[in-house]
Amino acid sequence: MEQAKVQQGEDGTDPLLRMTRRNRAKAAQQGAAFQAALSQAFGRMCAGYPGLTGAVTHVARRRVSLAELVDLTEPGMFLALLEGPGDAMGMAWLCPATLAALIEAQTTGQVTPGAAASAPPRLPTRTDAALLAPMIDSFLHQISQRCAELPEAEAVSGFVYGSFLDDRRPVGVVMDDVDYDLFSLDLDLAQGRVSGTWTLALPRPAPTQDTPAPMAEAEEWQTRMAGAVENSPVTLNAVLCRFKLTLKEALDLSVGDVLRVPDSALETLGLTTISAAQIATGRLGQARGFRAVRLIADPTPHQPPGAATLPTLRLSKAAPAPTSAPIPERAATYAHADDDPAHDLPER
Repeated sequence: MEQAKVQQGEDGTDPLLRMTRRNRAKAAQQGAAFQAALSQAFGRMCAGYPGLTGAVTHVARRRVSLAELVDLTEPGMFLALLEGPGDAMGMAWLCPATLAALIEAQTTGQVTPGAAASAPPRLPTRTDAALLAPMIDSFLHQISQRCAELPEAEAVSGFVYGSFLDDRRPVGVVMDDVDYDLFSLDLDLAQGRVSGTWTLALPRPAPTQDTPAPMAEAEEWQTRMAGAVENSPVTLNAVLCRFKLTLKEALDLSVGDVLRVPDSALETLGLTTISAAQIATGRLGQARGFRAVRLIADPTPHQPPGAATLPTLRLSKAAPAPTSAPIPERAATYAHADDDPAHDLPER
């Protein structure tokens, strides 16, 4: 059966699997196109400076808050404020290795492998900012051009170099308290001999009716997927109690054997899933003349199957009863109506 389920998934007969597969493939294609655009933009920027070659090898994108943004900045990074359309503000920061390589390319016309690692650590200066400002502007301009036809165009276009921050502490004050798209670019400089990172933190564009946000389609798919899953039928079993038998005992069961249900079972009925995981505890009763279950305990989250403590049945091999005498049924009849544990449940 498991093999058949796997085969069914491979054949794509499940619409949810097909939808998931299509969205994953589309997201992978968009991610590859975005990385290629950033790599081309960085390469075009490097081409304007003799002795400097570079490429983007990997792009990681995630959503962060302003508090997370402040925590991600570290001493020794080159921090630059970016100005965007509509008074939007973003940030760019370069790791010490990238900073040293770009400054060396402008001052000496070449990038020496290992120079950044051997040099003593230092804090970025305003002289560094004056040298890097044209490079940042060129890179941002190339990004706007290369990503014009991509879904990420609205998120990365229209930004220019603003100013230099010589201290990371004011970041939480000067930046707007909104969510940001964090683009972390892994760089190869000097034909792969120097590695570094260049990070862009750009405010997420607000969704509008005329221009939906870049991730609106993905969010819509997630909403539809959640609706489909939440509306799926679920089977729950009301279990009085469980007990274990050996195979021999199970094969020996016959008419007349008595399964003795403990009295506590009626008060501790377990509501379980098809995987035998108990999600709630209930009480057996009646409503409108039918047997019913009233929940008396909240579901326990993340409870593994079999972890619930259900009552244990006792099996007794009764002597064969005369055919004329009916077999007594446990908990089926009561001497008085008040003895029925279901009597106290109100009629619905």
